[in-house]
Amino acid sequence: MVNRNIIDELSEYVELRLGSIGTASHDRGWTETKQHPDYDIWLVTNGEVEVDVQGVTSVAKEGDIVFFNPGVTYTAACSLNPCSHIFVHFDFSLGERFNFLNEFDLMGIIGGAYLTKERELFRGAFDAYQNKEPMASLMLKGFFLALLARLLTIPQHPPRGLQGAELHSKHFTKLVPVLAYIEAHIGERIAVEQLAEMSSMSPKYFYAFFKAQMGVTPQNYVTRLKLNRAREYLYEGKLTVKQIAYQLGFADPYTFSKIFKRFHKIAPSKYYGHT
Repeated sequence: MVNRNIIDELSEYVELRLGSIGTASHDRGWTETKQHPDYDIWLVTNGEVEVDVQGVTSVAKEGDIVFFNPGVTYTAACSLNPCSHIFVHFDFSLGERFNFLNEFDLMGIIGGAYLTKERELFRGAFDAYQNKEPMASLMLKGFFLALLARLLTIPQHPPRGLQGAELHSKHFTKLVPVLAYIEAHIGERIAVEQLAEMSSMSPKYFYAFFKAQMGVTPQNYVTRLKLNRAREYLYEGKLTVKQIAYQLGFADPYTFSKIFKRFHKIAPSKYYGHT
């Protein structure tokens, strides 16, 4: 199982690009069978929508979210009553890895009870966007990202998800033990050669494999996690820069400070009182 915190750890590398956005209303008896090249989220605003993916059928009610992965054929219908929904097509990348959300159990129907606050904020931003209010596009993107973040905090198997309809990478699971090892040994010096050996790959092949799956190089991933922990320690204010450097496996405080400043544009020694 892939740890969803990866996205939070690498949030600086996240790129969200919104595509077509709008509303769709359908009469009773409507049905469509489609697939899209990008992600698609529906917010059901009226009635019920039946969604079938790979033979698994679920019903989305008013206030529910329907999440579609790219390239998945679905059939949607309003059999008994008219229905309507807001739709948002979008692309999501992590570093150079396109469609990174495919690695998580998001596809399916997520009950509105999980998303009350974020859903209402998004709905307000959508209305502003429809009315062409100033800065509405930026507001919509911000609240949509908040909605996605909330989706990622929901348990892996929501009550009415479309089970069995995921498109996980067959290769990504090979990195799960590597990522767990990095997390558990973040206070040590971690070499690419060591991680490659764990994966039964040559260092050169592992480097390319890791970057293709994660969107960043192994070194960048390890460094980012170390700096995230360093930032947490600095906020706590209990350790000196020197102690933090050695606790996180840096060669010396100078190397740590140099790398920290390159990423955060401020020296760690000045981070204590930086408000």
